[in-house]
Amino acid sequence: MMKKVHYGLDAPLVPISYLVIGLGILINWVFFHQYATAGFVLLYALLLIAGGLIFFHTSFRGKFIIWDKILAKTDISDDATVLDLGCGHGAVLIALSKLLGPFGKAVGVDLWKNADKSHNSLEETKRNLEIAKVADHTELVTADMAKLPFEDDRFDLVTSSFAFHNIKPNKKRFEALSEAHRVLKPGGKLIIVDTGNHKTQYINCLEKGSEFADVSSENTGFNGWWTGPWMASYVIEATKK
Repeated sequence: MMKKVHYGLDAPLVPISYLVIGLGILINWVFFHQYATAGFVLLYALLLIAGGLIFFHTSFRGKFIIWDKILAKTDISDDATVLDLGCGHGAVLIALSKLLGPFGKAVGVDLWKNADKSHNSLEETKRNLEIAKVADHTELVTADMAKLPFEDDRFDLVTSSFAFHNIKPNKKRFEALSEAHRVLKPGGKLIIVDTGNHKTQYINCLEKGSEFADVSSENTGFNGWWTGPWMASYVIEATKK
């Protein structure tokens, strides 16, 4: 039997909690719905269940659609050196690797925390790279995104998929953005896909000091909803001067 790549579930406690609580309330409503607010309780239960299912869609399918669209319009030389920050199980890292030729190199950085993704580990990601047949021109590094162990101006492209919002506090998040700038070559591109309420912070930080040109942002729509439109996702792109 052919082995399959396993990318895990993002923030697993979130969708599981939504579904368990929603189903619990729904079951309670089925047996005890003879009260004035029963309609609102039913609606609340259905919203929780829908939110959990939408989360599963985004984690297992939606984010891949988002990155397919991004990479389809991103010009990447086949001999480029690229870096994926917070690579997790390697979904974006593998997609990047498949765009490179024999002289290209893709590097993934992570701290491998299970709270961020189910079964998140260096060994699991190595396994995925081998199954995807890209292990020969990829490298995995255990490191903090705010303290990257790379020299200045090394990478042609730096990407990050739903990782920056996990960095706390804000000061450290800004340090990670600064590190992404430092390791990018002049003319290199930074692409961040993320969720949460930090988009304006990211844009302001990238535009500060005019270190980046062509800073742009775009919402990703339904494929980037984490439970619903109140937790949407966005793409930020910038080019280092």
